[in-house]
Amino acid sequence: MCYNDGMHPDETQIDFSKIPFAKDLCPCGYYPQNECTQIFNMTHWFKEPDFCIDGKDFPIKQYYSFLKKNGFCRYNSLFYRYECTKCRQCTPVRIPVNQFKASKNQRAAWNKNQDIDVTLEKNPEKFVSEEKALLLREYDAYHNESQEGYVKKTLDEALATLKEMNSGYDGIWNLEYRLNGRLIGVSVLDFTENSEGKIDSFCSNYFYYEISDEIEKRSIGVFSVLKELELCRELNIPYYYLGLFLSGCRKMNYKINYEPYELLIDGVWLSSDIKFPAPGEIYEDYPEVCFVTKEIELPVLIAAYKNGIFPWFCEEAGEPVVWQSTDPRFVIPIQELHIPKTLKKFLKHTPYTYTMDKCFEQVMKECRMMDRVGQSGTWIGPKMLAAYSELHKMGYAHSFEVWHDEKLVGGFYGVLLGSVFCGESMFTKESNSSSSAFILFAQAFAECGGKLIDCQAYTDNMARYGAQEIPRTQYLKLLKKYQKIRLLKELKL
Repeated sequence: MCYNDGMHPDETQIDFSKIPFAKDLCPCGYYPQNECTQIFNMTHWFKEPDFCIDGKDFPIKQYYSFLKKNGFCRYNSLFYRYECTKCRQCTPVRIPVNQFKASKNQRAAWNKNQDIDVTLEKNPEKFVSEEKALLLREYDAYHNESQEGYVKKTLDEALATLKEMNSGYDGIWNLEYRLNGRLIGVSVLDFTENSEGKIDSFCSNYFYYEISDEIEKRSIGVFSVLKELELCRELNIPYYYLGLFLSGCRKMNYKINYEPYELLIDGVWLSSDIKFPAPGEIYEDYPEVCFVTKEIELPVLIAAYKNGIFPWFCEEAGEPVVWQSTDPRFVIPIQELHIPKTLKKFLKHTPYTYTMDKCFEQVMKECRMMDRVGQSGTWIGPKMLAAYSELHKMGYAHSFEVWHDEKLVGGFYGVLLGSVFCGESMFTKESNSSSSAFILFAQAFAECGGKLIDCQAYTDNMARYGAQEIPRTQYLKLLKKYQKIRLLKELKL
């Protein structure tokens, strides 16, 4: 998996198979109930006298540049990347520096912090000090004291953590933030180099700051990102890496507030700024069709959903992949959800068991087999099944299942974008199976902070739950707003 985005020819020839990697199974740091698969190597492996690739000896900063482009992070001497089979929540994110434009709120954070003095520290001997250790100690305690068994670090332990954080690689700098001479924040930054020895990326490794009402009100975290981006511009550095984006983790999902951003998906850096044709622009006789393709490429599928576009075609009839954006759009604002009295009564004594994400592909296949009024075929063909199964592995698509006597008797699936759920299809084999599951989902979705359920096109079934038609322009405004608002907690039935 080698992505070529203007790298030096020697760099693009690095063969992943020639780099020594180890693999480890360990508890996930973001979702403790999950086990994650980590592939990694160590910085000192690259310094072995006999280590080279195809007879070429690459400096460590060039190796790291190549690894960053392929989704790796670093801690101390460890280069690592997650390759979990059951979850693909961790997505590397970066900002193309020259394309970034600050939002109104970001500009406000920038302006309110102009009295802060920011100094670039390149001397490793000054990365660790008691002043910094005390700051880190309080920051760590504030963010972790609620965890069971947490014990506040001693000063010596904080010093040791700082030393570990700032060593293992010789491309580390610190940015120090001071207010009236008082240290209030520190950024630990990695930089990488291209084959000419020029810095080609900054990587934000860690930012710790003073925990006080005064500093919290300043949006110091936002200011630090903007300051680091400014430094990138000053040094003519093309990319600023922000580590990992996790859509379901509030501590990590703020990163897509800096636009345009790029996500590494299946080996390709996908920009959030992809420009799709407007509906009807290419095909004037089809006002809801945006474009047509032969296949469903995963990066395009993800970006399309974020722009209110979805594939809708009949593969059985030999149709190409038709990408559409319906107008009007049929949606349920979650606060206007209507629960029929019959379903309220049914749910008090339901004979069913409900699950989430237990058998995604099976739910899709059952939806494919459903007979639908006015339809001679199904849009759920092999291409759709393969593409949405991959979306499920990445954590975007979810299924909801209904069981009776251990048999699958109903369910539905859809795509989750922030606090918007885009429903795709459902099936029913027994009375009230999928309808009761939908109500339980909608209630859980609302409890988690969900805002909008997108039903795409009118159906009598969704109308009974409060779905309403709105202009496509209004829907796109809501989608742009709500997809950036992550759920407050993990969605469960």
